Amino acid sequence: MIKAILFDLYETLITESHLAPTRASSLADVLGLERQAYRAEWKARRPRVVVGELSFADALTEVSQTLVGTVDTAAVQHICQQRTREKAAAFAHPDHQVMTLITGLGRRGVALGVVSNGFKEDVLPWSDCSFAPSFQCTAFSCEEGVAKPDPEIYLRAMGRLRVQPETTVYIGDGGDNELTGAEQAGLRAFRATWFVRSSSQGLPWQELTTCGDVLKLVGAG
Repeated sequence: MIKAILFDLYETLITESHLAPTRASSLADVLGLERQAYRAEWKARRPRVVVGELSFADALTEVSQTLVGTVDTAAVQHICQQRTREKAAAFAHPDHQVMTLITGLGRRGVALGVVSNGFKEDVLPWSDCSFAPSFQCTAFSCEEGVAKPDPEIYLRAMGRLRVQPETTVYIGDGGDNELTGAEQAGLRAFRATWFVRSSSQGLPWQELTTCGDVLKLVGAG
C-alpha cells in the first residue's frame, strides 16, 4: 500500500518548458567575462550553491573576482533578481492535470512531500504556490545542505512524513540521478514524463506518462 509520495519539483510538479529561463552557465556576457573561463569557474561552484554553502550572488562575485579581479555588483544583483522572477513565473500558472492529481491524492489520504535540488532563488516562490498547502513536507537541497542523489535527503523527507520506504514512492523526471538516489534510499522510483520530451529508451525505470498514471499506481498499491 502506498502511504506517501515524494515528488521532484521542476519538470514534475511545475514546468519551465514554455518559459526559456536564463541558464546560470550562460551569464558570462552579462558579467563581462570570457565564456569558457566563466563556465569552468561556475561549474566548480555550482554544487556549493545547490546545497546552500554559497549564495548565488556570492558565487558570481567569486567568479568575477577570480577572472578579472573586479565585480559588477549591479549586474550580479540584477541576475539574482531575474532568476527569482523567472522561477516565480513557473509557479504562477500550475498545470491543471497536476492540480487534479494533487487533489486526488489528498482525497485518498496519501501523504505528500517535495524533494528538490535548487538554489535559494529557485524555491522562494514555493510558499506562494497554490498547491503548496497540500504538501506536508519539503526537502530543498539549499536548505538541507545535501542534494539528490544522496539518499539522506529522501530519508529526511520520509522522516518528516513519518513513513517507511516500503510504503513510499518517488516520482521525478530523472535529473540529477534522482531516481537512482531514491532507490538507494529504499523507495520505488518512477520517471514522470508528462513534461519531459526526451526519450526514456534504455532507462530502467517505469514511466508515468500522465498524471492519471499516478492515481492508477496508488490504486494498484
